[in-house]
Parts: sequence; structure tokens; C-alpha cells
Amino acid sequence: MNKIFVFLILSGLVITGQLTTTCNWCWTIDSTKCCNERELQCDGSGYMTMSEYTVVGGEKYRTIQKGCSVPLLCGKCFSVTTKDNFLVRVGSKCGEGDGSNENLNYEDICTAQLQPNNYQCPSCFSIGSPTGCESTGYVDCLGLEKECFNYGAFVMLSDGKTMNVSLKGCMTTGGCDIGYAGVPGNKELQRDHMICTPAINKEQNV
Repeated sequence: MNKIFVFLILSGLVITGQLTTTCNWCWTIDSTKCCNERELQCDGSGYMTMSEYTVVGGEKYRTIQKGCSVPLLCGKCFSVTTKDNFLVRVGSKCGEGDGSNENLNYEDICTAQLQPNNYQCPSCFSIGSPTGCESTGYVDCLGLEKECFNYGAFVMLSDGKTMNVSLKGCMTTGGCDIGYAGVPGNKELQRDHMICTPAINKEQNV
């Protein structure tokens, strides 16, 4: 069951610019290679390739996505961290020009950017209720994670089963605003909540 709990659909991404560019598009879950790659028209001159690495319940998964660029994510590591055996790392490479991301493939680029930043958040991960899981303590935030998130939803899994999930932890600043939602490869049927608040400075929380 853990295999289908890879967090974060990269959806609803806003592109800015005035030029029309043709980039390569794909989204292949649990693989580092694109399947059924095709062309996509972008409003703006940018393209990107995103590499996602997720650990759920001790199992590791990788996902690749190509498409139009999101300037806020270019060259940065977007991450979600809990202390409950759940984490997400999304790295991105961006550029300009028609078809320029055709040969940009999966790449592990996040590790060096994820150092402790002296912030922390309540942490939990549970299945069964969308209204919120009970925190098991604090998790140390890493890199650009300076927001605490609290997420709950009713989702449909890839095998057709439905269930409720709840998560709390650290998230890269701006995650709520970018449009991240749900569970990749599955469908968010009804969101209960997605709340982001400033992370807690560890020195002030002593």
C-alpha cells in the first residue's frame, strides 16, 4: 500500500512570460525515465525537468516530470520533511528554447541543499482520518523549509480504493501558494484542509 502514497502532485503551476515555446512533457511515477513523452506549448520561454524522490514507510520511490518552467522552483530543492518515515525531495533544472528539456533527465540534486536551518515543526503521518493526525513531536526543518504544513484529504488510490490521509511536517516556503496538492498518481477526491504557518525557531522554542 505504501507504494501508492507518493506525496505531492505538481499541478496548477503558473507560467509567466510573453513568448510561446515548445517543450517536452512527461510525468512518469515510480520511474526515473519518461514514458510517452510528447510536446507541450508553454506561455513563456522556459522549460523544466523535475526529479522527485520520496520515502514512505521505509520504501523509496522516484518520479520524473517534464514541462513548462516554474521560476520559483528553478534550480532549487522543494522538500517536505517529517520524522514519521515520510519525506519528499523535488529538484528541478530549468532553461530556455524549444525542446531544450528533451535530454534533461532524472538527477539527484537535492541532498547538498538540505542542511538543518534551526527551524522545526510538529510532525505526523496517518491513514484513516482527513481531519488531522496527532503530532508525535517536532521534526527539524532542512534547507528552505521555513513553513509548517498540516494536510488532510480523502483520496482515491491507483487500484481504485479510497481512504483518508493526514500529514504534518516541514515544507519549503511557498509550497501552499505554488499549488501543490494531493498524492501523485492518485486523485484527491475531497480536501479537508491544507494549512501553512511559519516554522518555529528552535532557539525560541526552548
